[in-house]
Amino acid sequence: MEEIFSNDIPLTVSELTREIKISLESQFTPIAVTGEISSFKRAYPSGHCYFSLKDANAQISCNLWKTRYQHLKFEPKEGMTVIVRGRISVYEPRGSYAIDVASMSEAGIGDFQIAYQKLKARLFAEGLFNESNKKPLPEFPVNIAIITSESGAVIEDFKRVAENRYPLFTLYLFPVTVQGKGSAESVCRAIASANKYKVKFDIIILARGGGSPEDLWTFNEESVARAIFASEIPIVSAIGHEIDYPISDFVADMRAPTPSAAAEMILPDRNELLESLKQSKAVIRNSVTGIIQEYKEFLNNTEKNYVFKRPKDMMNEFKLRLDEKYEKLGREVSDRIKKLKEGLEYTGSILEKIGPDATLRRGYTI
Repeated sequence: MEEIFSNDIPLTVSELTREIKISLESQFTPIAVTGEISSFKRAYPSGHCYFSLKDANAQISCNLWKTRYQHLKFEPKEGMTVIVRGRISVYEPRGSYAIDVASMSEAGIGDFQIAYQKLKARLFAEGLFNESNKKPLPEFPVNIAIITSESGAVIEDFKRVAENRYPLFTLYLFPVTVQGKGSAESVCRAIASANKYKVKFDIIILARGGGSPEDLWTFNEESVARAIFASEIPIVSAIGHEIDYPISDFVADMRAPTPSAAAEMILPDRNELLESLKQSKAVIRNSVTGIIQEYKEFLNNTEKNYVFKRPKDMMNEFKLRLDEKYEKLGREVSDRIKKLKEGLEYTGSILEKIGPDATLRRGYTI
């Protein structure tokens, strides 16, 4: 059945947005809304604040202008439950609506933040965050496993930085769901698979792009924390949020604020390596040159030595000394022979006197 429209003349986008703006802003009188602060940020240099107000099922954007922020009696923080008073406003260029905050008061800590703090305290008490349990990262990783969504920009960002720094590695993707139902189980399976893979990985990068605390909640799950702790391979948590620290950051062997930063942290800079090699080469060259110079000076000094400068004279001197030694030895041998001869002659004369013939002649009985 064909729908009947009250006006066949089409509206422009601007006209429709203006109608919506008038309708919403006139229908909702000043309101008070309670919820949990999420993705709070303050713009500089304007000083205006932007955040989301959420509960378990929905969220709405909020704008808090600088003049009103300055009158707050507390500092808004992530996970804080607050009561916001203001009015609905529509920002026509984007066709988005938000609460224009007039005032804000504290109401307590949100459910998400309470769950986060409880799990963090329990895992800390069990020792999952202890530095003594952190595994050292390899200096020159060759095989790298990255656990992330295959559809995001994380892979390209990581590869771009990594290849510029140190291209001598192989990257293996373990695709997972990084948020929503079943994402924690997906991440746990990927960590287990990387540890059992046929290739021995030097390091695992657990990564995803930025997002709100709700988007990152997978990495606050206890199952993911325990899977990281159980890994035999070092894990770097690079969840892409420079303000908040998910539980995975505390358990992992190293935290990186973004996937790109992870590439910078785990890989050496080839330019620095080349410069280091150049300096080492210069040190070795100077050292070898110095040793060669020392030996050269030693040879020069040896060459100038009298022994090597007049070898013939030294040989003649040795000949003279040898002749002298020979003559001396000859005299000593002659003297020795003479003394031995005299001794023999003396012994012979004694034997003649006490021999058998002499005894018989004297009349002795033997």
